Parts: sequence; C-alpha cells; structure tokens
Amino acid sequence: MRPADLRVHIRQLCCLGVTGEQLMPTLLKAVRQLVGADSAAFFWVDAHGDMTSLYAERLLPAPVMQLYFERFYDAGESSFKRAFAERARQTDPVVAVSATGAAERSAYYNEVMRHLDAHHVLYGVVREQGRALGQLSLYRPKSARTFASAERGELSAIMRYVAHGVSQRGAVGSPATPLLDTGDDAILLMGDDGRVRQMPAAAQKLLALATHGRIGPEEGLAGLGAAAQPMLQRLATALQQARSGADVGPPALVVDNAWGRFVLRAYALADEAAAGDALVAVRIQRQEPALLRFVDALAGLGLSPQQREIAAGLARGASNQELAEALGVSANTIAYHVKQLFARLDTHDRQQMVGRVLGPASRAPSA
Repeated sequence: MRPADLRVHIRQLCCLGVTGEQLMPTLLKAVRQLVGADSAAFFWVDAHGDMTSLYAERLLPAPVMQLYFERFYDAGESSFKRAFAERARQTDPVVAVSATGAAERSAYYNEVMRHLDAHHVLYGVVREQGRALGQLSLYRPKSARTFASAERGELSAIMRYVAHGVSQRGAVGSPATPLLDTGDDAILLMGDDGRVRQMPAAAQKLLALATHGRIGPEEGLAGLGAAAQPMLQRLATALQQARSGADVGPPALVVDNAWGRFVLRAYALADEAAAGDALVAVRIQRQEPALLRFVDALAGLGLSPQQREIAAGLARGASNQELAEALGVSANTIAYHVKQLFARLDTHDRQQMVGRVLGPASRAPSA
C-alpha cells in the first residue's frame, strides 16, 4: 500500500471511537507498515511519566520481563521514566536511536533488547492537548538500516492521529457493538485444579490482558498463573460438571474489558483421568469490534480515500445526509459515491457490503 493510503488508513482507524487498547494491535501493524519496522510496541504512561501498561507485538518472555522490571526499569541508564522524560522535553516528539558499541556491551542491551531484536529504535512521544499519553516504539534488527529522516517525518506526520486514537475511552462490553474473533488466539494447559501446567508466550499475553487488564510494572507476567487460578478453576469445574452430564452448557468464560472481549473455553484431553491428574486445554480468544475489522479490511481493496470514508460511515449506520454533512458535500454527491462503491464491491446494500468486505469473518462468533 502506498504511504499516502497508509496515512489515510491510520487516520480512519484512529477516528473510529474504539478504546485505545482495542485499537492498538491493528494500529501498530499499520504504523509499522508505514515506517518500515520489524515490530512495534506502545507504552501508556501516567501524569508522572511512569509506565502503566504496554502492548508489544513481540513480548519479552516472562522471566526476561520480570528481570527488566526488577533490575532495569528504575535503574540508571535504562530507567524508563528518565528516558521518557528526556524525550518528552524535546521539541520534536520523534527521535531515532541506534545502539553504540558501548551500548551493545551493556547488560541491558544483552539481557533485554536482544530479545526484541531492537538495535535501531524509533521513538514517538504521544501527546493529547499537551499531556503525554505514552510512547510509540518501532524496532529494527542490527542487520537493518537505521531509521532515516524521511521515516522520522512519516511518524511525526501521523502522531496527531495516534494521540486521538490512544485517548479514546469507549464503552466496555457494550451489547450494541458486534464483535469478531481476532488472530489473538492461544492455548494453555492446566490441571483440573485450575493450576497452569504449560503456558506459551502467546497465552501469557492474552491471559494477562484478560486477568489484569494490563501489563506493566505492577502487573507483569510473574505470578500470572496464581492470579488467574480462580478464573481457571471455574472453567475446570464447569468442564467437570459438563462431563458428568449436568446441563450447564459449554465450559466457557467471557471477560470484557478495555481490550475487547476474551473468551476462554475448556477442553478435556482424555476421556478418563484420576482426580487431580486430569489435563485440561484452555483456548483463549480475543474479540474486537467488527467496525475495526471492517475498516482494516477496507485498506486492502484499492478503494479511494473518499470511498473508504463512505464505506466506514455506512458500516457505522450513518445516513446519506449525515455522510454529506460530515464530508462537506451534497447528499446527491454521496448517493453517487455510494452507487459507485456498491458497484465496485458487487453489492446492492450496506449489509451486503459489510459482509463482502469482512468475508467469512462477518459471522459473529458465539461465546
């Protein structure tokens, strides 16, 4: 996709009104494509510059994350708060940094940054009405080139959109908001007592977001299994009741928070097992607003920016007159563009258009 189209796409994503947390996975992907990076992360901060939560496409392994918060987060050269404050004081909110020879020999680089393959980093301090909301970080490995001035300019140009998107605090778990499964999907293993036996990194991230609602200095991945055990025990109990023939429905739990909806389902791994020795698989899926998925899917259809604006408005339920007022054109002009849009997508009404854009994903998942 051309940079101009990606900038329009990012602006549309950030104006949907979904929570900053729900937006972040899709937004990071789009920003990474615009700037050209291997992975990206966002760090929320409070009024004092302390990290309150984070979302990373490439999350540190649990032991490394614990080491970071215990040894490096508040320490000297690696202090997050100090480094963030220094960047926030600069006139330009975007700065590029590459590790020097001395940095490559440091414990912080070797014990933390190597796990992220982050030799070149592009930082962007996100502000809304003068208040710092967080930091956007984009990473490249040592084998890649440094971030150039043109790429710093690309990030600077979209920072106002990112700030608007991050600042959104939409409704959590609104029944009026259709949800669809995302690619955030993982499996962990537990005993029938709710204690975690095996948990890969993808499951750790999802379980942490479902259990704590955030990942940060106060809610890291250490002790996650114990924190989630009451919830997992409820799942295990529901599975035992279902296997005994009780009419309790599928063994599943639904958790709604700022990140969207998390659906946890339990599956027995054996027909028979001694009490206390049964292994249970738990599948965790995150769901997101269908409108967010719709707008993300629009970006790959080769539509003009105006056609994408109109398609998104139609998906939100806006009338032709409302679209005309929002875009500053006549209702007749909107009617013409709607007709052209339907013809381009080979559809005849807005419901069919939404289904065509979303494809098989348009069928809402069951909890």
